[in-house]
Amino acid sequence: MTSLAYSDADTRPASDLPDAGRLRIDSLVDLSTWIWPWLPAANVVMQLAHPGVGYGVYESPVKSGRADLRPIKRGRTTAMYLAVATLGTDADKKFVHDEVHKIHAQVYSREKSPVKYSGNSIPLQRWVALCLVRYFVDQYESVHGPLSLADKDRVIEVAAPLATTLNVPAKAWPNSWHEYETEFAKGLADVRIDAPVRQYLQELSTFRVLEVRTGKLGVEVSKVVGPWNLAATKYGVPQEVRDAMGWTITPGDRRRYELICKMARLGDRVLPRSLRGLYTVYLWDLRTRRRLGLSVY
Repeated sequence: MTSLAYSDADTRPASDLPDAGRLRIDSLVDLSTWIWPWLPAANVVMQLAHPGVGYGVYESPVKSGRADLRPIKRGRTTAMYLAVATLGTDADKKFVHDEVHKIHAQVYSREKSPVKYSGNSIPLQRWVALCLVRYFVDQYESVHGPLSLADKDRVIEVAAPLATTLNVPAKAWPNSWHEYETEFAKGLADVRIDAPVRQYLQELSTFRVLEVRTGKLGVEVSKVVGPWNLAATKYGVPQEVRDAMGWTITPGDRRRYELICKMARLGDRVLPRSLRGLYTVYLWDLRTRRRLGLSVY
């Protein structure tokens, strides 16, 4: 299964398909395209489709990190994590690892929780990291076409910090794209999205979560941008996850997604690898906050 096997429409022109060995991948940001703003929700839905992760986030007592209560802060800290995992120094990664570990130590199932989970569980964090790989691969493939197997093996190599910056030891990370696909398929077999988590993810995918902090402005953003983000989210998750969410792709979804891809291709002609600059800013933010003694999380 390739990362785009769950897409119902291939909007990529043949002229955009990459030549074998053309792409140099020194970092995951080398895969970034201007479709990146439309894929975060899909990746979160994918992660939370595992019941342990889903209920861990939904029941989390760490209110300051909840996307439904602090969506802007949650977006910042998530982007900062990705910046550190892809471009950060060993010192950056060690700091984030320790801080995230402390936060996740507060997240664990209680007596009434529907499933057992722990925020620092290696299998659950490994699933999150496996999903994050898709965020970068899907950016490239949805705009430029399929990566070669050699490119995908290289992706797995450079993607290891997505896991090790969490609580996952290096030896638990796949060594090839084939191993990755095998592990990802095992995770999809565990997909289960119960009603409370489904509602949470639906509101996230349509930007309804913005209403909590921004009021009427959030309502308007949800009305205007929500259908576009939902369309991209539907295309950005595997069929197993779409089924668990009760989603079907409509003609309107198809039109919106095709236009998003066309605009992303246009943006990539003007400014390729669009996330490198943004992630560099997040690294500067992290290091500045640390030097000034300001809270990062």
